[in-house]
Amino acid sequence: MKTLHSILIALSMGSAAAFAQSEPPSALAFTHQAFKPEVWLNLGGFSRHFSRAAGFNENNLGLGAEYRTSPELSYMAGAYYNSVRKTTSYLAVNWQPLSFGDLRVGAAVGVMNGYPSQSKGGAFFAALPLASWEGKRFGINFGLIPSVGDIAGAVIVQFKVKVH
Repeated sequence: MKTLHSILIALSMGSAAAFAQSEPPSALAFTHQAFKPEVWLNLGGFSRHFSRAAGFNENNLGLGAEYRTSPELSYMAGAYYNSVRKTTSYLAVNWQPLSFGDLRVGAAVGVMNGYPSQSKGGAFFAALPLASWEGKRFGINFGLIPSVGDIAGAVIVQFKVKVH
């Protein structure tokens, strides 16, 4: 433990020296520093399944919140009426390191429940590619659920409104 403490001190001292000798921050750094956390609310979303004959529910209404702490990172939580007509609760981290104007691209990773084919309807880990377009007041999340094993793939769309 003492070794770890010494390493951390050495790294922090080296980091301070590196910052003292570094060039002024770029315009991108100023943009990131000026970011103010945002709170978004959604009323669930809609899905379009690749297996059209399966009779899935594609109106996945519910209530969710997203807390964006930086341009690349947000935390998501909520509940919705899922594609197999059960209630799903979710908690996820959304990391979107790529941006193209107002469009951000990355992935969401988290825990969810409510799907009988996964953990008998209990909690399980999930990850999906997620893109977000966010304007000044309104936004849209676009997700892709790949078809893997017992999971029926779909494209999902979630509309959201900024409240803070």
